[in-house]
Amino acid sequence: MKVVIIMFNWTLEYTISQFLIVIVYILICSTYFLKNRRKILIINIIAHIFQAGSFLLLNGLTGVAMNFVYVVRDTFFVIDEKNRKSKKLNKRDYIILLIFIIIIVVLTIFTYNGWGSLLSVVATLVSTIAIWQKNTKYYKLLGIPVSMAWLGYYIFLKSIFAIVLESILLVSTITGYMLETKKEK
Repeated sequence: MKVVIIMFNWTLEYTISQFLIVIVYILICSTYFLKNRRKILIINIIAHIFQAGSFLLLNGLTGVAMNFVYVVRDTFFVIDEKNRKSKKLNKRDYIILLIFIIIIVVLTIFTYNGWGSLLSVVATLVSTIAIWQKNTKYYKLLGIPVSMAWLGYYIFLKSIFAIVLESILLVSTITGYMLETKKEK
């Protein structure tokens, strides 16, 4: 068996990034146990501001750009949710999803930093579809591949705390989805 050692320079910036990531994961894990979409979105906004800071300190520019999308997207959905009368998806919703996908692709072009940076893009695309849905069950189900993509991105960035915490989040995501499914039966 081969042992892989992740080499990195433990600097003040790295330490701060790891502290920020702990805050991020406390917030994000909590969302998988909520049913209220508005609360999920608000907590996500706060978490992704901290996550962008962590990525900036780790020189993960694609991750910073994707978190910018998260903050704008989730803020839009909070405002939109407040003004919505129907929970059904309509033509306008599909146009909004398309606009966010275009923004993600454009930002990726400007921040691409190797194959690993594309993992943050995959996570953002799938999570955008997940949160765009009006049903929190889909959010929890799609959170599983989102978590796996973020885990790969953190390995790419060599963020030790994020690797550990994303692994825990993956378990929390699966648990949250299973609880949601169990309640429906």
